Amino acid sequence: MPSFEVPKNIGRVRMVMALGNKYAVWNGKDRKERFLVECRTKKAAQEIVRRINEKDHDGKITVVD
Repeated sequence: MPSFEVPKNIGRVRMVMALGNKYAVWNGKDRKERFLVECRTKKAAQEIVRRINEKDHDGKITVVD
């Protein structure tokens, strides 16, 4: 189970389709401010989006598929 550190200035994130028919959680930014987490299932991506946008995390997110 990989875990990712969530920056304080991430903003709102959304779920997008990534390459290989996978889902990704993305903040819409590029280069240095980019935050991207790839997930295997749509359900896992939706859960991560909900937790980040509602600030229901302690600076880390664990991806569970």
